[in-house]
Amino acid sequence: MDQYAVFFDAVMMLCFGAAWPVAIVKTLRTKRVVGKSVIFLFLVTTGYISGIVYKFLQASTPGGTLSWVVILYSLNATMVSIEIFLWFRYRDRSGQGGDAVQLEVDSPAVEARRRQKAD
Repeated sequence: MDQYAVFFDAVMMLCFGAAWPVAIVKTLRTKRVVGKSVIFLFLVTTGYISGIVYKFLQASTPGGTLSWVVILYSLNATMVSIEIFLWFRYRDRSGQGGDAVQLEVDSPAVEARRRQKAD
């Protein structure tokens, strides 16, 4: 039974962790954090750290061993921490964390505004 728990724990960490490298690369490429919530990133990091603490507490019980899955928890927490660092690094470029909406120069909304101003 314990083997299955470790297997599914690892699958969960791999699935959750698959998105973080893509998000990091996108942030580095665009240097923008539009639509990202730093509060959410802190909550996710807290969850991963809680999972790591749990794994160590579980290993400290009599007969307990430290599961290798703690490496995946640590890797995911590290990747989310990188994303948090990038959020603070690039937040000013995105209007204080990405809440600002920017219109493209040739978008219909910009053209409508120009027409309104001309009238």
